[in-house]
Amino acid sequence: KTEVCHFSCKQDDPPLDLGEVPYTGNTSLKPVPVLRHLGFYLDKRLTFRAHVRFYGSRAASTAQSLLMLGNSIRGMLPTQRRKLYKSCVVPLMTYGCQ
Repeated sequence: KTEVCHFSCKQDDPPLDLGEVPYTGNTSLKPVPVLRHLGFYLDKRLTFRAHVRFYGSRAASTAQSLLMLGNSIRGMLPTQRRKLYKSCVVPLMTYGCQ
């Protein structure tokens, strides 16, 4: 990992002074506004807005794809659509919610 994010509740961005840069091989550390760690998107104020935005859009595109499978002429039964929604869309929407 060669990204660093300074978590702070302050309104302004404090300068990020690393002092002596830790050894990271050929790449240097660079500050990022949103850090991804273990599938979670963390911003500098830990509001999880980026995490909710990413997984919400992913769940919406998955739900949109499921609509093609269940058309009204030749498609799946409503019980099958519900089971597919619960197994594909709900885990995306609830990832990280505990």
